[in-house]
Amino acid sequence: MIEIRRGYADSTFGQVHYRIAARSGAAAGIPLLCLHQTPANGGEWLPVMEPLAQGRTVIAMDTPGYGMSDPPPAPATIEDFAQVADRLMQDLAEAGLVSAGPFDAMGIHTGSVIATELARSLPERIRRLVLFGLAAYPQDVRDAKLANLANAFPPPGTDLAHVEKLWSIIGVLSDPRIPYEERHVNMAECLRLGSRMPWGYSSVYRYDFLAAMAQVDQPVLVMNPEDDLCKVTRATSHLFRNGRRMDITGVKHGVLKLERDLVVAAIENFLGVPE
Repeated sequence: MIEIRRGYADSTFGQVHYRIAARSGAAAGIPLLCLHQTPANGGEWLPVMEPLAQGRTVIAMDTPGYGMSDPPPAPATIEDFAQVADRLMQDLAEAGLVSAGPFDAMGIHTGSVIATELARSLPERIRRLVLFGLAAYPQDVRDAKLANLANAFPPPGTDLAHVEKLWSIIGVLSDPRIPYEERHVNMAECLRLGSRMPWGYSSVYRYDFLAAMAQVDQPVLVMNPEDDLCKVTRATSHLFRNGRRMDITGVKHGVLKLERDLVVAAIENFLGVPE
C-alpha cells in the first residue's frame, strides 16, 4: 500500500513542507523529487505520486514562499531554491526516509528551472530529469517580463481589480476540462500568498535558463503540453545535449491530472525500473 504523508524540514528560509509517497513508508529505489510551478504547491503532483511510487520514493516539495513552506524575506534566486531542495533530500536520506545518493528530479515550469539548476550545479546528485515546460527566454524577453510583473499581477489594492485579473488569467491558462470548483480553489491559494504570489516568476526571469540548459549532461525528458510554454519549449528543448522531447497535444494546464496514465507511462519508461 502506498502512503502519502507530510512533513517539515529545516531550510535556509525557515521550514520547508513536503509530501512523501512510499510503500508502507519505507525508503526504496532511486528517489524522485518533484518541483511545482508558480504559484502552485507540491500538491499539484498528487495525481501522479501514488502510481510513480511503485518501487521508488516520491517527494513533492513546496518551494519556499508557496504552499506551507516558510517564505524568504524577499524573492529568492533559482540557485537558492536548488540548494533548499538538495538539503531536503540530504535530510530525508539521513532520516532513512529516502535512499541515500543520487536522485531523479522532475519539475513543471518554475520547477523545471529549479531541477535544471540542480542538475547543472550538482551533477553528482542528479541522475535524470523530467521537465514539463521550459521558460527558456533570452535576456531581453526576461527583462521585459520582469519589468511587467507588477502589471501582470497587480498587488492587492482598494478594489478587487487584482482578483478579476487573476481569475481571467486562470481562465485563459486552464484546460477547458478543469472544473470551475478547482479553478476557484487554485485562485484562493494564489490570493493567500498576497503580494508575494509572483515572486517565483521573478526568480525565473532573473535566471539564465538558456545557458544552464547547455551545461546539463544528464538524460532529460521534456514533456510539452499545449500550454503557455509550448512554443518556447519546442524552440529550445534541443539545448539539452542528452534530451528528448515528447509533445502532448490537446491538453493545457492540468496535464498531470487529465493525462495521468500517459504521463506516468512516459516517466516510468524514461526513468527505468526502480532499483
